[in-house]
Amino acid sequence: MYKVCIAGIGPGALSYITPAALEAVKKADILVGGKRNLEIFQDLKKETYEFKSSMEELFLFVEKGRRTRKVCVVVSGDPGFYSLLDFFLKKLGPEALEVIPGISSFQYLFAKLAKPWKDFSLCSLHGRTTGIKEKLLKTGGVFLLTDRNNHPGVIADYLISQGLEKYIITVGENLSYPDERILSGRPHEIKQYRFSDLCVVVIEKDVMEL
Repeated sequence: MYKVCIAGIGPGALSYITPAALEAVKKADILVGGKRNLEIFQDLKKETYEFKSSMEELFLFVEKGRRTRKVCVVVSGDPGFYSLLDFFLKKLGPEALEVIPGISSFQYLFAKLAKPWKDFSLCSLHGRTTGIKEKLLKTGGVFLLTDRNNHPGVIADYLISQGLEKYIITVGENLSYPDERILSGRPHEIKQYRFSDLCVVVIEKDVMEL
């Protein structure tokens, strides 16, 4: 019985995958992950299992596979930040896992902005709600993982509805890819743009208003 490797592969581009994660991928007999993550390693000609929606099917496949082969689950960013690590930890326990850290999207975006993130609240809007306003009032700002339902336009409308029009929204789109785009503006400005589904958002006070 092998341990299940959970490897963080960074924001997307191959150049941001750590040597340790790449080594784990190369040593694996089976790669498990979402379509976008698996496509990064298609040249390695590995056996793959594309995770789509059923968590139970995913677990059964991994549990069966690890009996005789090395299974590596590749996750975007860092495994410790809203990934499948939570799920496998509950199912298998820490002794059955090998976790390899990666560069998270929030680390990447804040580095691009030359800004420290220690005073920001880190949240996810993936299939969940969060008290954005409350967090903004208590912290230096908020970083959000978005999804297709809670995209930058929806977030901008929310801020406007809450009387937070003077906050600055920064959208990081397709981070680390050739078509990367990083835009900043007030909510009424950001809502005029259209973005892909691969976005993260930073909300903070406008320093000119302080």
